[in-house]
Amino acid sequence: RVHENLTSAQVLTSDWVEGEPVDLLANDSDQKIRDSVSDRMLGLVLRELFQFRLVQSDPNWSNFLYDKDTDTLHLIDFGATNEYPSKFVEQYLQLVWACADKDRNAILRHSKEIGFLSGRESAAMIKAHVEAAYVMGEPFSTEEEFDFSTFKHGERMAEQGQVFLKERLVPPPKEVYTLHRKLFGAISTCVKLRAGVACRKRLAEYSK
Repeated sequence: RVHENLTSAQVLTSDWVEGEPVDLLANDSDQKIRDSVSDRMLGLVLRELFQFRLVQSDPNWSNFLYDKDTDTLHLIDFGATNEYPSKFVEQYLQLVWACADKDRNAILRHSKEIGFLSGRESAAMIKAHVEAAYVMGEPFSTEEEFDFSTFKHGERMAEQGQVFLKERLVPPPKEVYTLHRKLFGAISTCVKLRAGVACRKRLAEYSK
């Protein structure tokens, strides 16, 4: 909660909240808590993007605090907040669904619309781009809970990254730099907590 009477153009004053950084829950033996916190965190990230279009883009684990006493997840530190244009968000949602559905043609079409691709890329670049899209869409591809405990997204994305360095013709849209930092951080948190999350159910709150 923001205290407007103590807030200015330079200073944002909000409530003090209790809790511990979410990464510490990796040591918690209660799978239900780890699953619940991960589900709520991912739900909040999607809501920030697809509903508010206003994203706190610093995925530092210490910015998500979990209060065990009240079973509350807090998001703090809004100094790195970014607002995204509605057209970009709408197009990005279509791209996420294409990744979730492993729809190659839709991935390429929406990627060109947003500006990930120019249409002149090599076959190697196209292949790497689609494979990377499949990796990041994998948690959203099943109606069941997705098991993050064995999800090696970093290693798999690194393989495509080598191709991107050599073959990319155009830089990604400027919005992507902050957005992907947040999304990659959220996925990494779910992996660290070895969580099971019904990601597609969360995404389904925002229609194709």
